Amino acid sequence: MRITGGQWRGRRLVAAKGSSVRPTTDRAREALFAILRHDIPGAMVYDLCCGTGALGLEALSRGARFVHFVDVAAAALRTVAANLAACEVEPQRYAVHRADAARWFAAHRADAPETALVVLADPPYGGPVPAALWRALADGPLPAVFVLEHADTEPVDPPVGCDCTFDRRRYGTTAFTIIRPAGADPAEDVHG
Repeated sequence: MRITGGQWRGRRLVAAKGSSVRPTTDRAREALFAILRHDIPGAMVYDLCCGTGALGLEALSRGARFVHFVDVAAAALRTVAANLAACEVEPQRYAVHRADAARWFAAHRADAPETALVVLADPPYGGPVPAALWRALADGPLPAVFVLEHADTEPVDPPVGCDCTFDRRRYGTTAFTIIRPAGADPAEDVHG
């Protein structure tokens, strides 16, 4: 597993052996960040259910201003810490939180302007977290981009009452559902 673009392109990342963490493949991550190429520079990123931290590290490598890594598993956060050290990330560019992702997101969604907030969520496939994240997402203004990674066989519908655009991309058995506020131009670099 490697960083696929930006400052640390090619840098190797580790995954905890024998853990239940399912890292996003390099190919899927590279494709996702090609879609998000105008959203990431200068953005505040929330990497929810971060596992190895690969999504957040990819965002930092590609110019994100700051990343919050959030996971409930201590083993995952130890892996994130090892990967942050391997990339020699400056401590002022990230924070690591041991917390339930949906609750943390609901409590901290207003900490960044919606126009500069990118949320990347990779919860365990088939679990209850996506529904809780959808509820938290529906409780306020949408971030600039919200990405949910899930199994390509899982049906994922937009949150009820969400005034948004809804895009789904598949890469092997992985799918990304990408939500943006209605009328947002994904090609526009809002972070200048």
